[in-house]
Amino acid sequence: MLLNTIYALKFVHMIAIAVLFGTWLTIAVFTLFARRSRNTSVVAVTALFVVRAEFMLMLPAVVLTPLAGYPLATAIGANLDEYWIEVSGAIYAAVAVVWLANLMVERRIRRVTQDAAVNGKPLPDSYRRLFRIWCAITLAGLAGMIAIMALMIWQPHWY
Repeated sequence: MLLNTIYALKFVHMIAIAVLFGTWLTIAVFTLFARRSRNTSVVAVTALFVVRAEFMLMLPAVVLTPLAGYPLATAIGANLDEYWIEVSGAIYAAVAVVWLANLMVERRIRRVTQDAAVNGKPLPDSYRRLFRIWCAITLAGLAGMIAIMALMIWQPHWY
């Protein structure tokens, strides 16, 4: 019975991590493609879809990842005070804060680009500033996710 619980928790945890990283990376790619198009309407529609994807995919994955991860660590016999779990938890907390900041920027980008598209205007300077902020935040979040996955795989122990 315990083995089935471990497999179930591992499955849920890995799916949540995959959705979290994969969605964030996909959002980044499509946002960059939209920006490169230099078409205000394309950028506006992409921003609309990005915010929807954040709520439909990212939000549940952000919540589900630790809800499955900590019981999984306990089920496999890991102590929650092990180095890799503590560092992963700290990085995850930072990634969650970064994700929330990213979501706020994306919502502002959505509003700015939709206003420009509806009024038939080019993207304003505020979009360019927001886009630069978004890039920095997105890179930090993706780097954090990569670090967490590395810690999960190698589970380093320092005494």
